[in-house]
Amino acid sequence: WLEQPQNTQISYSVPLFSTTASTRVVLRPQQGTVKTMPSKYTEYSTPQREFGGASDAHRSGNRSQLRAALEQGGADAKVAIAELQHAMPALAFDAEGCDLVLEALDRANAQEMLAMAATFRGSVPAAACSQHAHQVLERLLHDLSGADAGFVAEELLGRGRELAFDQYGSSVICQLLLFAQQNHGTHALVDEVLSADVTAVCHHKQGHQVALATLEHGLPQHRHRIFVSLLPVLGRATKHRFAAELIATALLQCRQEEANALAIAVLDTPGVVATLACHCFGVQIVRSLLQIRGIGSFVMQQIARSEKKMRKDKYASELLQELGVYQGSTLAVARRGGA
Repeated sequence: WLEQPQNTQISYSVPLFSTTASTRVVLRPQQGTVKTMPSKYTEYSTPQREFGGASDAHRSGNRSQLRAALEQGGADAKVAIAELQHAMPALAFDAEGCDLVLEALDRANAQEMLAMAATFRGSVPAAACSQHAHQVLERLLHDLSGADAGFVAEELLGRGRELAFDQYGSSVICQLLLFAQQNHGTHALVDEVLSADVTAVCHHKQGHQVALATLEHGLPQHRHRIFVSLLPVLGRATKHRFAAELIATALLQCRQEEANALAIAVLDTPGVVATLACHCFGVQIVRSLLQIRGIGSFVMQQIARSEKKMRKDKYASELLQELGVYQGSTLAVARRGGA
């Protein structure tokens, strides 16, 4: 509440970063105060900046003009990109603005792209957790070199664990592992994610995506941490929606000695091959086991012995069909003990 002179009544709207987002301000003479009624656009905290004349990019009409200029190409597109640059990064935090920025990135040259990326400095954590702005960060990671995009990982340091469990933040970490895996900031960020309770990461909807990306694109020491975390919980992890996918990937991505140790631990229980083959999540582990040298032949023998049972199950029968296509008469040979 702010003190105002008596007998003053004003009503106006202050534009925010979305065409649908505004804060209504009403001055009432009875109270001599300003009452602010928050808008519905409160899902994410966007960077608070003053854009001067460039703030016109937030208005619906001007957005249409800017989009038309981008589609026109040439000098018109360059002017539009420059105007959008002045309205970033806030413009990327709503759906329409995000689409406009992505289209501008499609048409920007290397220098313009670097300038647009620079506008996110200081705002990366908020953008990484935004439903819309995280898409722009991921596009920048895809299009820029690892060195030019290094500031993204650096600004996320200290929030690795939090981001790994976030719907959008986890996706940004995955993109860092895919396109900036050589960056020291990326290594440090993954260190944070795997610093404690890796098992929780592996069993989480978003966290396991980060673990998958780490197995596929991360450092050997990070893969080792995931391998170590999976071993003690294999009994339940082999049938867990997220952890089973990690086990299947670890069998193919970890060092040979680690993959063999994991495979032997999985196969330690009698009849486990048929059990996993008949499970919606476990069957992917069987597919990975079949690809490991020295292990695959043993798994094939177990499948041959349980073929009758497996043909009655949806997931196992699909696996048998795959083996029929790709292995020919291997099942018959395995049944005679010749695999």
